[in-house]
Amino acid sequence: TTEVAMDARARWLARVAAPALDVDAADVEACLNDAQLAVRAFLNAEGPRHTKLVLTAIPHPQAGRKPTVAVVTDERPALGGRGVYFCRVDPDKAATAQAIESEITFGTIIDGLAIDGLQRFMEGVMVPSLKADVYAWSKRMSKPDHADFFLSLNKCATSLASAIAGLRGGMELAKPGEELRQLAASGSASTISRAAEDSAVVTECEDIVEDWCTQTGRLLYDKDENRIEPEDTGPSTELEYWRSRMTKLNSITEQLKQPECKAVISVLGLAKSRVLKRWKALDIQVTDATNEAKDNVKYLSTLEKYIEPLYAGSPASIADSLPALLTNVRMMQAVARYYNTERRMTTLLRKITNQMIQNCREYVEAEAPCWDQPAPQLIARLETCLKLHESYRDQYERTREAASRSTAELTTGLGASGRAGAEAPRANGNGHAVLRSTSFEFNEQAIFGRFELFARRVEKLIDMFGTIDQFELLSKHKIEGLDVVLSNFYSVVEELRRKPYDLLDYQLNQFDRDYLEFSANIHELESSLQGFINHSFDSISSTENALMLLKQFQVIMQRESLKDDLDSKLNLIFTNFTADLEAVQRIYEKHKANPAPMRNAPPVAGNVAWARHLIRRIEEPMRKFRANVSLMATREAKKISKMYNKIARTIMEFEMLWHLAWTKSVEASKVGLHATLLVVHPADKKIYVNFDREILQLLRETKCLLRMGVDVPDEAQSVLLVEPKLKAYYNKLSYALNEYEAVTARINPLTRPLLKPHLADMEAVLQPGMVTLTWTSMNIDAYVHSIHAALFKLNDLVSKIQDLIENRIDRNVTLVTAMELVDLRADESYTLDRFVAMQEKHMKDQVVSMRSKSMEVEAAVNDLIHLIQTFPREHVQDEVPEEEIRKIRAHFAHELYAGVLKATAASLNRIKERVGSRTSGGFLYLERPFFDVQVELEIPHVVMKPTLVDIQGAINRCSRSILACSKTIPIWDGEVLGGQPMYELIAKDRDIIKTVLLLTGSIEGAKRQVYDYLQTFIKYDWLWKGNMQQAYEAFMAKDPSLEDFESELKRYVDVEVEITKIAPVHNIGALSLETGPLKNSLMAEANAWKSQCAQNLHRKAKEELDRISQWLHDMNRNLKREVNDLDDVRAAVNYLESLRDKEANLDADFGPVEDMYGLLSRYDVPVPKEETDVVTDLRYSWKKLKKLASELQEHLSKMQAPFKKNLVRNIKLFVVDVIQFRNDFEANGPMVPGVAPMEADERLRKFQRLFEERERKWIAYSEGQKLFGLPVTDYPELEKTKQELQLLEKLYGLYTTVINTVSEFKEVLWSDVKDELESMTSKISEFQNGCKKMPKALREWDAYIEMKKTIDDFLESLPMVQDLTHPGMRDRHWQQLEEVCGQELPVHSETFKLSGLLDANLLEFREDVEEIAQSAVKELQIEEKLAGVASDWNDRTLQFSAFKSRGNIILNGGATVELMEALEEAQMVLGSLMASRYVSPFKEDVQEWITKLSTVSEILEQWVQVQSTWMYLEAVFTSGDIAKQPPQESKRFQGIDKNWVKIMSKANEQPVVVQYCYGNDVLQQLLPHLLEQLEMCQKALSGYLDQKRAAFPRFYFVSDPNLLEILSQGSNPEAIQPHLQSVFDSVEYVEFHRTERTQITTIFSDVGESITLRHRVKAEGNIEDWLNALLREMQNSVSAIVREVASDSEVLDTTELTHKYQAQISLIGIQFKWTADCEDALYRAKSEKGIMGQTNKKNQARLTDLVNMNMLKDDDLRKYGKWTRRKIETMITVDVHQRDVWEEIVKRKVRDTEDFEWQKQARFYWRYDMDYAMISVADVDFKYCNEYLGVKERLVITPLTDRCYITLAQALGMFLGGAPAGPAGTGKTETTKDMGCTLGKYVVVTNCSDQMDYRIMGNILKGLAQSGCWGCFDEFNRIDL
Repeated sequence: TTEVAMDARARWLARVAAPALDVDAADVEACLNDAQLAVRAFLNAEGPRHTKLVLTAIPHPQAGRKPTVAVVTDERPALGGRGVYFCRVDPDKAATAQAIESEITFGTIIDGLAIDGLQRFMEGVMVPSLKADVYAWSKRMSKPDHADFFLSLNKCATSLASAIAGLRGGMELAKPGEELRQLAASGSASTISRAAEDSAVVTECEDIVEDWCTQTGRLLYDKDENRIEPEDTGPSTELEYWRSRMTKLNSITEQLKQPECKAVISVLGLAKSRVLKRWKALDIQVTDATNEAKDNVKYLSTLEKYIEPLYAGSPASIADSLPALLTNVRMMQAVARYYNTERRMTTLLRKITNQMIQNCREYVEAEAPCWDQPAPQLIARLETCLKLHESYRDQYERTREAASRSTAELTTGLGASGRAGAEAPRANGNGHAVLRSTSFEFNEQAIFGRFELFARRVEKLIDMFGTIDQFELLSKHKIEGLDVVLSNFYSVVEELRRKPYDLLDYQLNQFDRDYLEFSANIHELESSLQGFINHSFDSISSTENALMLLKQFQVIMQRESLKDDLDSKLNLIFTNFTADLEAVQRIYEKHKANPAPMRNAPPVAGNVAWARHLIRRIEEPMRKFRANVSLMATREAKKISKMYNKIARTIMEFEMLWHLAWTKSVEASKVGLHATLLVVHPADKKIYVNFDREILQLLRETKCLLRMGVDVPDEAQSVLLVEPKLKAYYNKLSYALNEYEAVTARINPLTRPLLKPHLADMEAVLQPGMVTLTWTSMNIDAYVHSIHAALFKLNDLVSKIQDLIENRIDRNVTLVTAMELVDLRADESYTLDRFVAMQEKHMKDQVVSMRSKSMEVEAAVNDLIHLIQTFPREHVQDEVPEEEIRKIRAHFAHELYAGVLKATAASLNRIKERVGSRTSGGFLYLERPFFDVQVELEIPHVVMKPTLVDIQGAINRCSRSILACSKTIPIWDGEVLGGQPMYELIAKDRDIIKTVLLLTGSIEGAKRQVYDYLQTFIKYDWLWKGNMQQAYEAFMAKDPSLEDFESELKRYVDVEVEITKIAPVHNIGALSLETGPLKNSLMAEANAWKSQCAQNLHRKAKEELDRISQWLHDMNRNLKREVNDLDDVRAAVNYLESLRDKEANLDADFGPVEDMYGLLSRYDVPVPKEETDVVTDLRYSWKKLKKLASELQEHLSKMQAPFKKNLVRNIKLFVVDVIQFRNDFEANGPMVPGVAPMEADERLRKFQRLFEERERKWIAYSEGQKLFGLPVTDYPELEKTKQELQLLEKLYGLYTTVINTVSEFKEVLWSDVKDELESMTSKISEFQNGCKKMPKALREWDAYIEMKKTIDDFLESLPMVQDLTHPGMRDRHWQQLEEVCGQELPVHSETFKLSGLLDANLLEFREDVEEIAQSAVKELQIEEKLAGVASDWNDRTLQFSAFKSRGNIILNGGATVELMEALEEAQMVLGSLMASRYVSPFKEDVQEWITKLSTVSEILEQWVQVQSTWMYLEAVFTSGDIAKQPPQESKRFQGIDKNWVKIMSKANEQPVVVQYCYGNDVLQQLLPHLLEQLEMCQKALSGYLDQKRAAFPRFYFVSDPNLLEILSQGSNPEAIQPHLQSVFDSVEYVEFHRTERTQITTIFSDVGESITLRHRVKAEGNIEDWLNALLREMQNSVSAIVREVASDSEVLDTTELTHKYQAQISLIGIQFKWTADCEDALYRAKSEKGIMGQTNKKNQARLTDLVNMNMLKDDDLRKYGKWTRRKIETMITVDVHQRDVWEEIVKRKVRDTEDFEWQKQARFYWRYDMDYAMISVADVDFKYCNEYLGVKERLVITPLTDRCYITLAQALGMFLGGAPAGPAGTGKTETTKDMGCTLGKYVVVTNCSDQMDYRIMGNILKGLAQSGCWGCFDEFNRIDL
């Protein structure tokens, strides 16, 4: 496994490296294989480890050849060119093939420094990727952190660039030649002296030094004052320059220290060259320049962190950092040895200023260009820049003053305490400090000149954009008439905006000219604006409008030139106020007699409001004028005030007069309260509510006046106080009278005589309201209650009577009448068995149903009479007349008898119609025959099944069964139907008797026709009567020709064609004779005859074809062989002779095969295409063969003569050579006696080679003689030699191999023996098998005896060697072994070999050696397992997870489970170790670990249990709402919580599981105590939850944790909205009132559809209480909307109905409409001929409207709600089914609403009498449950769905449940849920599993029973019973 992983990892390295190095992956793999040690050290964790692996591509010396790949190590040359590096992330772990991509990082090094690749990666990949922010990582950071991150990133990139520049920026001095390098390498003084005497060497050295002087001089001349830089560079360029210069100078110094450079200087020194003097002078300058550069870099580097804000900060942050920056600049000036010159310091400060300006420009336009920013934001940024300028100047002045003070103090000799900040001492040449007086005085124009220009530009921009902001504010107020001024302003701004320059480029003077022009234009615009203001006030006539306009201008106009003019406008407005006063006075005088009426206001309140409107018109402006004291002090103001007071007083008197008159009329209006409550109209004798309309007028006036703040008299207020009560009485009485009329109208005329006492009782209840009670009576509530109670009782009685008659009597009678006692389908024929079984089952069901219906009708009639007789009455106690009761019973009994008679007659007639069919014989028919009859072959006859007798018997039994159906109907109690049973009356009916007699002989007429038809098949009897095998043998006995086969096949084909022409169905009367079975039998027989003949013919043809094809293939291959020698000539001649023989019989071979396949093809016998192709190509293949033979013949004729001549000559020479070879073999061969085995082997090899050469010639010459007809020569010497060589080869070949192999094995090092053992064993075993197979003649030879002994000895030693190589062998085991054998065995020596061990004679001590080896193996296993356990558990830690916001105070679930599983596994391992007999060296350690892990296991189990319970209860007891309920348990839990947090805190401090758990006595004692306390809390909590569930049953469907979360939010109703889906079907969330936040006003579905509740629900108090209230209000609101849609469905079109209501309501609306239209059509169908078709068109039109709506675009539908399309599609789904149902009803010609085809449909009604929606399915009625269902998709209704609805409805009607069964995925659950949607019921779906127990089921059933919901238990069979 390790090798496989290694290979996979290496292949991954090769795949990564190959494309980067531009080589093949195979080349990389080969390189890695060569460097296995380095690769293993990199990938593995054991042994020597390396954290990096570098591969490089070495170019091939020859051009065009691929480069080679090498691993870069310490022994190999340094990396050059392209390279790839791999780095380990965690070197302590071995890299795995599965996770290698995350464990190893890699990169490329491209032709240069390795750091280049890192820089390119940062600039090309990392920085762009981070700036692109593809994954929006920056949104999770604050802006300061984001800026700091990129600042650090840029610093890193800059550092890399600096490092690269330093590595590359060094100056490369001229290098000495090879001779000088060798001279330097020798290093001896004598060698250098000799070189100094060599003029050529001296010249070369002088040239080199001259070159050095030139290069160095050029560098020294390039000083900082000679630099050419842009004027706006920043301070960082100073540091970069000096760093670069320092790098170059350092590189020169480092190069001069190299041996070759020193050798050059030494040679010139000894030669006393003049060039050296020049160089020494330059060398001193280089040293000075280097010191200068280093000093400057040192001090400039100290400024680097203070310069960073200039590049990355904002102007504000720069201002904050200025003190530190300038202070450090001053310090550098005082301390630096070289950089403190005025020029350099001025340059530095100038560059600092440049960077400030650049930073300000970037800051201003950071988010957008100036023109694209909001003006206030831009102005704020510009002002920030000005503040920076001021701070800079100010700080510079402070720094200069501080420097001056420090210099003065230093000069006057102040002590150390006064020298802070003064110039630092400077060392002179002797090392003493020299004080230097410095002042911070520089060229301020050079430093601040640019910033001053920039500041002036910023001030102009602030003024310009301030003006722009002023005018934009003016435009936002949209003052009419300012368009021209604003348009001119925008033109001025746009013209300035189009200027191409940068506004912040302070060096461009063009802006200054444009700014002057802009200021002039603005001045003109202000003049225009002044004129506009004057004109605006001149044209305003209304004082109020003028004041409003003035206020607007005062807010906008902030420029001083405009403010003064606005103050003068107030006086003008006040002067014009007089006109308003006069206008109000004129209006009052004109309309005071008849003021204009106010909308919806009564007369008195309207007049008062008119007066107040007039006074308000002048009152508000006057209040504003009085606020200006200076204005009101004028004479004109006093006059206007007097006029205002007069008008106001007059209007107020008008209001008081109206109020006084109304007060006096109040008492007269109250008279109407003393009238009676009810009154009988003299004309129509109906009862009406007697309420005076004057009372309503009085109430309206009172309310309006009170709202206006007018005082009203107490009498009016007293009437107003009882307004709700009066209106309530009126409404209640009106409603009661309407209900009374509705109830009496619903009374059935048949039962009205029986209800006379009850009607009289109701009239007695109404009587007090018409006689004694008035509107001031105190007992009106009781009276209304009594009316409602009596009405309720009467309505209940009428409803029950109506329900009894409609649903229990009329419906059952209708069902009996419509019963079909036989199940006959017009479009279907029946087999006899199916007909009998079907009718028996159907009649059985119908009999049960008919009997039950009769009993139900009788019971209903009795219940009806009993109900009327026993219904309680309070005032009238008259009895119900008996005569009327008898009439009722007789009426309903006769209706039932008529229904049964109709059902019986209809069923018999249906059978008569089907059986008496006059269908003509043959295949075609007008009516479908009744019975399907099979015509079959029952050898030896053709018969019909079933027979005619069976069919007639079945019809007779069916007729009798139909009559017997009425036998089961019992006789009713009482004298009805003359006291006779219903069966006797029906059996005596004349029409019934006639129909039964006709049915008894219905089949007799078809007997003869059936017999004649069956006789037509006798002509085929030879097919089944004949013996096929005998007929075939007789045919083959005639030796049939091909023509005989053809005639035989044709005969069978003709029979098959004739059989296929037999008609599949033959109809005789009511019988349908199906000939399919007979035809199949006949075809099978005929096909068997045909197949037998065809198969034999095909087999014969295939054999011949295969034979010919194979011959052609072989001959073609042989003829194509080349002819090179005599063997080839001989073979070619044989092939040609064979071909000539074949040609004579060609037609006889090919012709029969071609004919046989042609015959098979004509008769459509299936033949493989491959065979057909071969037959077609036979002739063509023969022609190709003939052509090849001709070519070969011609070639042979040319080669014959030369071959024969050479053959004769060669044979003569060969005979002589054979004799010489034999003589040599006998004299010098391996069989010479006394030859050593090894020498004999060498001789054998020699003579084998010589013999093989002669053997080849022997064979070739013999075959040539045969070919040319010559006598064959014999060679007896060769034959004998061949036998002897073969025998010797067997012996010496094996001998040599054995000796060499064993010797090699013994020389194997002991460290490598383990790897070689397997190959040793297999090799020696092969040798042993070879010895055993040797011939007996060789076993006496010395070589054989020596070989066998060597094999046996080595093979016997191998098992012991294998045992001793086991890694479990420790030093103690080797010591035992040395004691046993008595010899020293240095196995740890690197030179110890296998031979050393074999020489110790271990075979003598075999048993002892085996025992030592076995104990080593077992002890190693124990040691490894124990070490694994110890290593694992010393490092295993507890994993924690955060819990809410309380920190890591819980154990991580998954990690803890894994920990416990590992703990069990470790304990099992330790137990098995302890049981081993080899454990003694480790026994104490094993026992210790067993104790530790057992303790840890016990603690962890308790810990997990405590945590689970604590987490469950923590959410409960930390919630304030629940914690208040059981306070004692809450207090107990607080103590538990503290202990738990303490345990977890300590565990976080020491997470190692063994260290924390083992020996922790506190933990062992505390955990059981916590568990006990938690169980007590949990028991108390369970009882609390049961109380809540009992209060709100739907809580039974919510799990305990969710319920606790709900209850914990009791004080915050909005917080439980996510849980509403758990207790409601489709309520996703609710909306609370805007002000009353605890009142729910609206409910919403998951898609946003809403329903506004009719009454708000207060979400206060206990959660279960207001959830119950919400449930009731939801149902009431849905019911109210359904009531509205029931009315609207009759008047609104489909589109309006769809968009007006919610999806659930719209759907039931179209179902109401469909039901009403269809029932209306069925009622009118008998009288109106075309009504059914019209209704069908109406249904289709409604569906078309829905489809057209659905075809609209999404945008058109979305305006009604995003759920609209789903709603329409659901309506279409349901309406398509409704349309299809009606089309089927029309097709079946149904004309009665009681027909089952109509009754079985789901029908929707609004019961106005009961005020609810009703859904009827068959005879079961459901009340619509009004659950809000949202926008749900509905199932496509199929016939199966319809059957499910009917079945489930019947079950529910009988108070049973339903259990739909079927395969998975067929829709059982969805059908149940869809039926719930149809009935508006909440369906609770439960997915059952084997985890459910009786408690869970009990909770669900409790909830269902108490809440009235449906429960759907999906996969009920999964419950483990």
